[in-house]
Amino acid sequence: MQTFKLTPRRAKLLISVALISFLVVFAVQKSFVENNDFWWRFSSPRTGIRQGELIVVHSAEPSGPAHKTLKVVHFDLKGAPPKMSYLRQLLPLLSNAGCDAILLEYEDMFPYHGLLANISAKNAYKQHQVMDLLALIHDLGMEVIPLVQTFGHLEFVLKLEEFRHLRELDAFPQEVCPSNQDSLVLVYEMVRQVMALHRTSRYIHIGCDEVFHLGACSRCTHRHVDSREIFAEYVTTVAEHIKSTYPGITPLIWDDMMRQWSPQFLTSTRLASLVEPVVWVYTDDIGKLVPHYVWHWYMKTFKSVWVAGAYKGATLSTSVLPDVRRHYNNQRAWIDFISKTPERISGFVLTGWSRYDHFAILCELLPPSIPSLLLNLLLITSKKPSKSEPIYKLWKSLMRCSPSSEMSIDTFTTDPRSVGTCSFQGADAYILMGNYLNLKATVDKLHDSLTEKNGWMTYYNVKHNFTSPWRLVEDFTTLNGITLLKEVQLFKNETSYILSPYFDKHVVNEWIEQRIEPMEMKLLLLQKQMETLINIESWPRRPIN
Repeated sequence: MQTFKLTPRRAKLLISVALISFLVVFAVQKSFVENNDFWWRFSSPRTGIRQGELIVVHSAEPSGPAHKTLKVVHFDLKGAPPKMSYLRQLLPLLSNAGCDAILLEYEDMFPYHGLLANISAKNAYKQHQVMDLLALIHDLGMEVIPLVQTFGHLEFVLKLEEFRHLRELDAFPQEVCPSNQDSLVLVYEMVRQVMALHRTSRYIHIGCDEVFHLGACSRCTHRHVDSREIFAEYVTTVAEHIKSTYPGITPLIWDDMMRQWSPQFLTSTRLASLVEPVVWVYTDDIGKLVPHYVWHWYMKTFKSVWVAGAYKGATLSTSVLPDVRRHYNNQRAWIDFISKTPERISGFVLTGWSRYDHFAILCELLPPSIPSLLLNLLLITSKKPSKSEPIYKLWKSLMRCSPSSEMSIDTFTTDPRSVGTCSFQGADAYILMGNYLNLKATVDKLHDSLTEKNGWMTYYNVKHNFTSPWRLVEDFTTLNGITLLKEVQLFKNETSYILSPYFDKHVVNEWIEQRIEPMEMKLLLLQKQMETLINIESWPRRPIN
């Protein structure tokens, strides 16, 4: 057998091969770190999204540095719980789009029991449904963060007579009195019941935002303590209870009540060792609401900070469709804002509010908000958020839009019918909302034309039964008043049919009552007034008052 001799030429060749191999491995690893999405033939429902025969796969383990910012989607369930069948379709899509955790704000949809049984809505989820939901989220590789309001936004509890004595101000059932020890008994029991079903959670969000009437009751004012101290003391007590009762659990709080604090007061509290703040801003001007000096002290005081934008429910309390461009710009602004300290950001939350508070009507529903949710989720999970085209391409793919679709971010707002080229779960609800807006605009135009712009059915005409029947009939006919009423009534039936796969009958009926019935009543009233006016056969001499 011939002996291998390492000649100078062979040595150079071996060194060259080794160097090339190293560079190839380095290039592949660098490419994977920069873009965690890669193409692969794969069939697992956990990580794959079909695109023809190929599937987009997200790596199961985080690449790059050990630190990872959780990408969190918020579900606001208060008064509008999606059906479990719909959530089973939606959650895999969110997992595949890069979602790491679901922030579940149950409010009155949690199945409280015992002394708290009455704070649950009559159509709240059953315990077995919650357990099934948590199991599904866990199986998809995501974690759950329950949100339990413990200070403000407790209307769903304090509206009840049995908990009225806990209100900070009796007239306003918004927040509990922090100086009343029974308030702690209430929130501890709420937390206990929720945590009993969330044993694997690492975090619990305890709310604490918008405590509008802080330190306003006689019990609080008689303490002669600054309202900031009352807030810090109460939140500290709740957070200490949680950390001691549930080892390993980190409480999160909304940050807004701390923004006006001085750096000295912030650092003098013990909150930095107990909670992690979630800094929420829903516009594209982050620095206006969170000045840089506030952010600086948050970074200096807290070990970790979370941020939150919105994908729905943060424009108007009466909105029916999210402003996709506005929410997209909100997330881009956050990405720029935190770019200098990404390693300090533990979580990026996309909030999706269903109501502005417990007493408000429904704003944007979840199904028609999926385009906004997916786009913003893809943006915050992208390794290269400055490059829009790949994000748009994957966005359209996830929504199963036709390749020829010319849909864009802006057409979502200006022309909801553009969604007709897509088939995501919720596309029909999105088109329904667009049709509602068009129908409402037509009804409003009819009403304004008859009662404001034209001079034969104004308040004066109706009050005195004094008009020209011919003019009135002509106006009503020209504006299609009779056919419009029939159209609204048919639309009511269509709405019930389209929304029923997503929500129970209570939510569907509530939306119809809030949105469609006012149009119907407006047209019926116009019709009744017109019939009265055109049946008059003689009129008085002037003056008629």
